[in-house]
Amino acid sequence: MSMLTDKYLPEFHFSEHHERLVSCAIEKVGPAVTGLNFSGSWIIRVLFALRGMPARMMTLKGLDNSRFIILEKSPHELAIGLIGQFWRPSGNLQKFNPDEFISFKENGFCKAVWTFNVLATKPNTTLVQTDTRIYCTDAKALKKFSRYRLFIRPFSGLVRMEILRGIKKKAERPGSSGYF
Repeated sequence: MSMLTDKYLPEFHFSEHHERLVSCAIEKVGPAVTGLNFSGSWIIRVLFALRGMPARMMTLKGLDNSRFIILEKSPHELAIGLIGQFWRPSGNLQKFNPDEFISFKENGFCKAVWTFNVLATKPNTTLVQTDTRIYCTDAKALKKFSRYRLFIRPFSGLVRMEILRGIKKKAERPGSSGYF
């Protein structure tokens, strides 16, 4: 589990964890995470399109420009924050600065943190973990998000597993820069 997950959302209502072993050194895997680009995955492209998310969101920079805010980034850890009403078609995503994420408490919203953590387990084996936590600011938001989550959870998990698969594929490819 990422320390950034605990830093940004120590209290939460929902969480999900995925991980994958990658057969190469951490120095090759870290850039694949901090340089996220998942446009090569048809599964992610289709799921993003169904949600109305534009193609520019297929990279970390594109996410950051679309109100998925980079809260913290280092060579081996990444935390992305999002505040909104995710059950709405538009998501009603809020603008905020990274230093406002922890203190945000306005009723009727959810806060989400999505982290990636890269750990060397052996000289040429790296564990990539992704954690997602959701905190609902009040009972009404919790009820609405709970219903929404029943539908979206399998697809959300599929996106994370697909991202991990792509990181592994690209990082293990000879001559790869770590991006997929």
